[in-house]
This record gives sequence, C-alpha cells and structure tokens, in this order.
Amino acid sequence: MFGLFSNRVNPIAVDIGTDTIKLLQVEPKDGQFRLVAAACEIIPEGVRGKPGERDAFAADAIHKMVNDGFKARQAVTCLPAMHMAVQHLRMAKMGHDELVKALPFEAAGKLPFDAGRAVIRHTIAGEVYQNQEALQEVIVMAAPREAVDRHLNILSKAKLEVVGIHVEPTALIECFAHLFRRKGDETVSTLFIDMGAGSTHVVIAHGKSMVFAKHIPVGGETFNKRVSEALKQDVRAARELRVRVSHQESPANRLPAGVVPIGVEGNGHPLGHNGTNGAAVVDEATVAKVKAAIEEALETLVLDLQLCVRYYESIFPGKSVERAIFVGGESRHVALCQAVAKRLCLPATLGDPLARLVKDGQTKVKFDMRQPQPGWAIAVGLGMGITSDRTNSREAN
Repeated sequence: MFGLFSNRVNPIAVDIGTDTIKLLQVEPKDGQFRLVAAACEIIPEGVRGKPGERDAFAADAIHKMVNDGFKARQAVTCLPAMHMAVQHLRMAKMGHDELVKALPFEAAGKLPFDAGRAVIRHTIAGEVYQNQEALQEVIVMAAPREAVDRHLNILSKAKLEVVGIHVEPTALIECFAHLFRRKGDETVSTLFIDMGAGSTHVVIAHGKSMVFAKHIPVGGETFNKRVSEALKQDVRAARELRVRVSHQESPANRLPAGVVPIGVEGNGHPLGHNGTNGAAVVDEATVAKVKAAIEEALETLVLDLQLCVRYYESIFPGKSVERAIFVGGESRHVALCQAVAKRLCLPATLGDPLARLVKDGQTKVKFDMRQPQPGWAIAVGLGMGITSDRTNSREAN
C-alpha cells in the first residue's frame, strides 16, 4: 500500500498568520521532498482588525493561490495561532483516556477562554516531582471552538478539503526533524524561537520531542510601534525603516542543511541583501534611535525567554538548552536575533526551511528562492507531514 502512494503529492499546507498567508505543497521523491509550489499573500493592514473582512480576504486569496500551480484540493493547517493558548499543567499520572477527559477540568480558569468549548491538543513533556509526589508535566495547546470553526470555514470557502489540523509547535519541530537523525540526537536540547508579527512562540525540544512551549506577546508589531512612537512616524514608515536598518549588513552564505549561522559577534544578513539594495542609506544617528526605541521591548522578550529556559530546567534538572534556532518572519532582522542570542548566551542559527527541499523547472513559486526564508518553517513542517503522533487531541462538543 505504501508503494501505491509514495509518489503522490502531499496535501497543501496552509499557514494563516497575523500578516501573511502561506501555502506550500511538496511531494516525496527519492527519499527527499520536492517542492511542488509555494505562494504567499500579505493581509492588508486595513482588514487585520476586522474579522469578517479578514476572513473574506483570506478565503479569496487562498482560492486564487491554489489555482496557480498547486495540485489537488486536500489541505492541512494549524490551530489559529492568534487564538491559541499554551498552558503547562502538572497532573497526576493516569491513562490516556482518563487524561483526555480530565484536561478541560484541569485547564478551566487557566486558559483565556472556556476550556469546555475548546479544541485541545496536548503532549506529555515528562515526569516531575512536587511535594515528593510523582506527577506528569502536560503541555496543553488550545483554541476556542468558534475560532477553529471560523478558520476551517475560510478553507471551505476557498474550496479546500481539510484532512488534518495540527499545532504550530509540532509543525515547527517537524520542519527541522532532519537535524536529529543521528544516534544520541534525541537528547539534544534545542530552543526554537518563532518570531512573528504579532507574537513570539517558544518551543524547547529534546530531539524531535516537545518538552516545553509558551506564547510571548512580543512580536514585530511591538517593535514597529516603539519605533513609530519614538521617531514620530506612522507604523508603516517605522516598519520600513526597521527593514532598511536591518539590510545595512553584508549577506550571509546559504547552507543546504536548512540553517544559516548567525554568530552573535559577526555581521551578515540572511536574506541575501547586499547593502541597502539601492535604498537610501540610514544615517548612524537614526540607526541609534531605532535601536534605542526597541530596547525596552527587546529586554522584555529576553527576560521572558530566560524565564522559559529556567522553567524548562526546573522540569529537567541537570539539563540545559544547547542551542537556539530562530524562525518566523521577524527573524529576518538578523541583528535582533544576534542580540537575543547574545543575551541568552546561546549559540544560534537562523532557520532556512526551504533550503532542503528539492526544486526543479516544474516548481511554481513567485518569490526569490535564492534567499533564506525563515518565515516558512510552519508551512514546511505541515507540508512534509507530521510523521509521528507527538500530540494528542480532544475536541469539546
């Protein structure tokens, strides 16, 4: 049976973020994954805060993208990130079925919405001791049923058949599963920092097994607002200024392994830009103002990340995080990643999810594939397929 389907294309991966919609499709080929098609669309700022208009735009955009190079109509997606909550619970040891039934009661009052009317995914991180009692550390990832229904309705209006709905942390780990193939890799502790427009998602994994997850409400929009306020500019101009400041660095080499080194002391922009790519050079005084404007938000992000690492170390005494991998659209600002990695005192790399996918003359894309694309980690992880049952689910009625 496996032979019959080994050359079929995988379902279309759909990643709907705060500011961007990404679609990606791959097919298994000779032990690798060939990129069939990839497309993205920026969500207009004017509709982002208007759920009805945003959903209508997303459905129409996805429908148009799917008709340009993608095959079939099956899709896989994630719980909507902007509505997903992550909570660690310490619970008595019990069987799987008992645990699934108990989760809504244990999570009640600890989630920002009614746990009894939520779609819940969970994974067991490990065993912990509290007051000399052996408990299990459970990571709960949940979204309101109404938000999930709206998310699925977008895909239905785009004429897609959803065959799988996962959580971002699982897709993120799947994207980089190839880094953990050697014997002993299952013990390597990696901190994934997914820096997006609206927030930052943190995942710590032992090899391919998730052991920690958290949502930090600091993202690119936070930094853009700080620059806007400090320099008396509108948010769009502030965002463009941050991009220009970031681009005033030398390009970094791209590696096929799917990661790009970003030494915390070195320069190098992972998007392949040479200088400012024709744009006006930002003077040193303005660069200094931009850095000063985001300093407070950057410090908040770092402090939260440090708390994440400390909590992880409390679950696994004697273990420490060995490296950090940055992904997400905001990680294109390599200087920001360098600053975070330096303050965390961790060796770091920038994720380059599309690098390891095979491309040929039939691959359909509309962006520069020669440049690293750290924002595609979730889509790539979904697209390749969640190959192991790393999370369990419960859907409220």
